[in-house]
Amino acid sequence: MPVKFKLVIFVAVLTVGIAFAARAQDLGPGFHKIKDGIYTFAPDQLTTTCSFVITEIGVVMIDACNSPLDSHRMAAAIKKVTDKPIMFLIDTETHGDHTGNHFIFSPPATVINAQGAAAGMKKEYNPKRAETLAAKSPEMREALKGEKMIPPHIEYKDRMTINLGERTFELIYLKNAHSFADTAVWMPKERVLFASSAANVRTFINLRPTVVLPDVIASFKLMKSLNPEVVIAGHGEPTSTTIFDEYEVFYNLLIKRVGEMAAQGKSLDEIKKELKMPEYADWQGQDRLGVNIDAAWRVVKK
Repeated sequence: MPVKFKLVIFVAVLTVGIAFAARAQDLGPGFHKIKDGIYTFAPDQLTTTCSFVITEIGVVMIDACNSPLDSHRMAAAIKKVTDKPIMFLIDTETHGDHTGNHFIFSPPATVINAQGAAAGMKKEYNPKRAETLAAKSPEMREALKGEKMIPPHIEYKDRMTINLGERTFELIYLKNAHSFADTAVWMPKERVLFASSAANVRTFINLRPTVVLPDVIASFKLMKSLNPEVVIAGHGEPTSTTIFDEYEVFYNLLIKRVGEMAAQGKSLDEIKKELKMPEYADWQGQDRLGVNIDAAWRVVKK
C-alpha cells in the first residue's frame, strides 16, 4: 500500500558510476538538453513529455512517457548518459499517458505522486490498453512485455523534498489542476520547473470533471512565483513562465464569455454550439474546446 506522509529524503552517500555530458542530438529525435544532467523528451506539442535528471546518487525520472516505445527510447537514452540506476520516478499526474509505463522503469525505481494518486490510477486504469496498443505493431507488442499497473509506492501530502547529493527536488501538490493527483517538480538550484499538465504548450487541455478552474489559475500563480528559468509542461517543448500567463488569460476570458452567455439565458448546450474563441485558432486540440466550456460553466454556475 502507498504510504501517505510528508517526507524529506537526504542521501549523502556517493556511488560509483559514470556520467557523460551527452548532447541532446546524441540521444535521438525529440530529446532536449535543458541544463547539465537534465534532459527532456518532447518531440512535439501534443506528445507527453518525460524527463530525467542525473544526480550524484542515481537517476530521477519525471513521468514515464506516453507509449511503451517512447519509454524504451527514454531508457536507452539514460543508458547513453549514465550507468547509475533509476532511483525515483515522479509522476506529475495520474493519467495513463504519464503513468501507464511504470512497469518499464519500476523496479528498480520507486514511484512517487501526491495523495490520491493510487486510487485515481485504479479508477482510470484501462485493462484493454495493452491489447489495443499491441495490435499496432510487432515492435509495440514487444515493448509491452510485462505490462501491468504499478501505483505509487509513496504518496505525499502537500509537499515533499528529495535531496540527492547536490540536487534538490521539491514536489508541490497542485489541487484540482488536471487529474486525481497532480504534482509540480521544482529544482530550485537549477531553476527548472516540471509543471504537469496544468498548462501545456498552446493547446486546449482535456479538462476532466474534477478540474476546478480557479484552482488551476491559483496553481499558475504559485508556479510562476517560483521564478523558474525553464518550464517543462506536461505536453510540448520546453518553455517559460509565459505559458502560465497565456492560460490564465485564456481561462479568465472563457469564464467571462460563458458567464455573459449564461446571463442571457443560454443553456450549456447552446453555449457549446455558439461560443467561438477566434483568438486561439492556432492552438492545438480544437476539439477540446467543449470540455473547456464545461469547466467554465461549472465556475459560472457554482
